[in-house]
Amino acid sequence: MLKVISLDAALDLVLAGVKTWARVQSVPLGCAGGRVLAQDAVAGEDLPAFSRSMVDGYAVLASDTFGASAAQPPLLRLAGEVKMGERAAFSLSPGECAAVWTGGELPQGADAMVMLEDAEALGGGWIAIESPSAPGRNIVFRGDDAKAGETVAPAGKRLSARDIGALAALGYSEVSVLSETRVCVLSTGDELIDCAEAPAGAQIRDCNGPMLTAACGLAGAKASFCGRVPDDEDTLLGAMRRHAAECELLLLSGGSSAGAKDAAARCLDRLGEVFFHGIAVKPGKPTLAGRIGETLVVGLPGHPAAAYMMFHALVYPALAALQGQKLQEHKVSARLSTAAPSNHGREELVAVRLEGDRAVPIAAKSGLVVPLARADGYVRIPRDTEGLMKDALVDVILF
Repeated sequence: MLKVISLDAALDLVLAGVKTWARVQSVPLGCAGGRVLAQDAVAGEDLPAFSRSMVDGYAVLASDTFGASAAQPPLLRLAGEVKMGERAAFSLSPGECAAVWTGGELPQGADAMVMLEDAEALGGGWIAIESPSAPGRNIVFRGDDAKAGETVAPAGKRLSARDIGALAALGYSEVSVLSETRVCVLSTGDELIDCAEAPAGAQIRDCNGPMLTAACGLAGAKASFCGRVPDDEDTLLGAMRRHAAECELLLLSGGSSAGAKDAAARCLDRLGEVFFHGIAVKPGKPTLAGRIGETLVVGLPGHPAAAYMMFHALVYPALAALQGQKLQEHKVSARLSTAAPSNHGREELVAVRLEGDRAVPIAAKSGLVVPLARADGYVRIPRDTEGLMKDALVDVILF
């Protein structure tokens, strides 16, 4: 790690190492939320397929209602009623109206609706219109939602619940989506125990394994925690070889620093290719990345805050790329509540919480995890500065 690279250069190498894959599967529409479309979803028909009313009332020719008031209501002859779920089997001529309920089809000739409360049935087939209407008022016209042939959701889009609703309205019962990116998470270290266990001596509970597995799942991947590996190079080598064959991304926690027992880089070099080992950033200097066959491998520091910072900066964009997307960072502008000194010769990522329009730095060492849980995001301090002054305007990259 005597030769480190910048964080931006590390991200470029990680993204360049993403191998595209096109495993496609068809899933029921109700199970497609959060999945990435493999092909454009196109409207096969106009939606809606007919012009329909948005209110209970009377379909009219708008020109018949101009100047209408309660004092001088025009009288229109009731030509009929359109029942729900049935086609309008008649058309309107000037001086006529039709009773139509919310969602019902408009008869031919009608171009507006008058709400029920703005009209009065006088008997004998005559309706008094007490309020004017304008062309198009209270109407959804055929094709207003979507035109036949229109792309409703493009390939590469992660489907929201709103997308599911639109596709259901267009008659989709299944959609073709990219198979979920498979991620295997391994924690390394003799000192680690399960989070359900009580530590003895210098043992510590493994928080990185659950944290990183959850983070991958929240990013849309199919993540599996594959256990803890002791500080033994042959054991780690076997675990990396085995799990790299089961996933598109192998994520390691710990085992990446320069200590004699930190063998992740050596194992990666024996099994495949090392892109880099060491980033000029704090926290996260020991981070490494490479590839075993077609599988991207990222080794994160063992310290929780450093591991999560590097996950957000490097792994999160890689997961988006593996799922056919380009990550759009979410940022907000804020002013620092206090000065943030930094003179490490490395870029520094400072966790902050947002309080109104202020970004409050959270003093947290890289080995701590509870302060990280209180953060909303982080601020990047360039390596060629000695920090940022109080009230400096900064971009907060949101977690």
